[in-house]
Amino acid sequence: MNEGQKAAVGYALGLVATAAQVGYSLWIGPQPKAEQPAPSLAVWLANQLGFWALAWLTATLACTPLRHWTGAKWPALWRKRLGLTAFALACLHVTVWLVGEKRADLAAVGADFAEKPWLVFGLMTFLVLVTLAATTPTVVVKRLGGVRWRQVHRLIYPAGLLAILHYALREDADAQHWIGFALLISLLLWARRYPPATKTSR
Repeated sequence: MNEGQKAAVGYALGLVATAAQVGYSLWIGPQPKAEQPAPSLAVWLANQLGFWALAWLTATLACTPLRHWTGAKWPALWRKRLGLTAFALACLHVTVWLVGEKRADLAAVGADFAEKPWLVFGLMTFLVLVTLAATTPTVVVKRLGGVRWRQVHRLIYPAGLLAILHYALREDADAQHWIGFALLISLLLWARRYPPATKTSR
């Protein structure tokens, strides 16, 4: 199997994983929390997609530390595919929230941003992910040059922190989830900052 075929398989697996997560969320349906009533399907699905987008983003952040600490080459090969899967889920998360929950009502969206600061962190995260996805194609990498491309793609680390803030500041945030993600991402940032041997990487 050549590199092109391997990449195609990787992207196909990412699409299958995305479809499976969406299907699973629809299958289990909205679930109530404690004494609260079950949320609408749109709210529930948006939350599920946001959770999985953060999970895949965390998996992407793990690739460079894994490569440094294990010496394996496969994390570098899968980093792009994991990142694009996270981006696909983030796109679905935003779409379901905007169209399914807010009915594409820009006035309602604006009111939400004014009342819920955590949405600002979500928007910032999404804009960073759009930038990373737009600079992922090989032709763009060549135009930017290796050094500049690596500088741009280091934005994935602040994207992870912004995503944690977006998650944690929600009114219905699950503390166990966001604290777990925060600890894991902090550990990954430490592992990247202090690898076994000094290396230059993104």
